[in-house]
Amino acid sequence: MDISKSYPPTLFVHMPKDKRRSVRIARYLTLLQGKGIDVAEVKCMEFALSPTLLSDRVPGLDLATSVKLYSLFQEKDFVDTKGFMRNDGRAIQWKAALKESEIILPDKSIANHIQEEMNLAFAYHEMTSLQSEQIFHWFETHMS
Repeated sequence: MDISKSYPPTLFVHMPKDKRRSVRIARYLTLLQGKGIDVAEVKCMEFALSPTLLSDRVPGLDLATSVKLYSLFQEKDFVDTKGFMRNDGRAIQWKAALKESEIILPDKSIANHIQEEMNLAFAYHEMTSLQSEQIFHWFETHMS
């Protein structure tokens, strides 16, 4: 790869659980650093669900429903004892489990938002804004 000294500072934002992408980013980090390029990475890590996480992050979802959903996820073994997703939210049958339960969402479209929050929590390959402050700070410190 032909990289000139004038190559701009580069920030990689990724989810390390995506091993294929992580290997490529590690290679590019080493390559760019070796050329004297200012380079950094922001790792978007998995995080645990909690009884309040969904009501905190999903507009229109109340605390009582969030607690019930978290209990359902525990009951169905979708999360481990610490609240971490066992599998990608796209791969588990949480919507089927929801239909079998007595939990009623205030609006069916909320299910899509819940799905996205589960995807973020699993942190395999997803778009995220959770690290925005860190990302913006990096750019602010690298503007000339």
